[in-house]
Amino acid sequence: MIPGNPQILTCPHCGGKKEVMSLVSGNTCGAEYWSDNKRIAPMLPEISYVQKCPHCGKYYIKERQKVEYAKEGWCFEQGTLTFPEMKEAYKQLCEEGLQNEREEKVLRTMLHHAFNDYYYRSNDAPQNIIDEDSRLFRDNGIWLIENLITDNLLKAEFYREIGEMEKAQTFLDTVNAENDFQKKIVSVIHDKIDKNDCSVFRIQY
Repeated sequence: MIPGNPQILTCPHCGGKKEVMSLVSGNTCGAEYWSDNKRIAPMLPEISYVQKCPHCGKYYIKERQKVEYAKEGWCFEQGTLTFPEMKEAYKQLCEEGLQNEREEKVLRTMLHHAFNDYYYRSNDAPQNIIDEDSRLFRDNGIWLIENLITDNLLKAEFYREIGEMEKAQTFLDTVNAENDFQKKIVSVIHDKIDKNDCSVFRIQY
């Protein structure tokens, strides 16, 4: 991974500046792949699609920003949001109005991943899921299944993650695993359905 000069973002709410990293090159060596379709690649870090202004605390979508770069130096700031921050961002940006369908799909996917980060991928995850968070996660997951996901295996996995085990099994039964890799994923999902386990799992290639 080779970092480039920082990108300079300007908050549309207060005009405050913020630097985030840019990459000259990177790779997927050592990347982790998860059952909720999230990739974590240490050598190819992703800049958060949604950024939080360090000055006013408001959120904004990075892709709406005009790209500017510092003339020198580098930084490793990605602007990654926690689940509590992602909930705030989701509420604020939806109230302001999203510009297109892609923004909503990316925003909702981020919300799904942030929930799993907070409750399952974190080393200090809470022992119990707050009811309000569970409802939000479920409603958001159903939207993603109905509006974004086309693959039945991934639909089964998302239904399992939101606790809809019968629907998860119904979609899993339609999957015709074509190779040992897919068979292994189907087996793991099936076992977790039997255990009423909603936690995400790491994909082993």
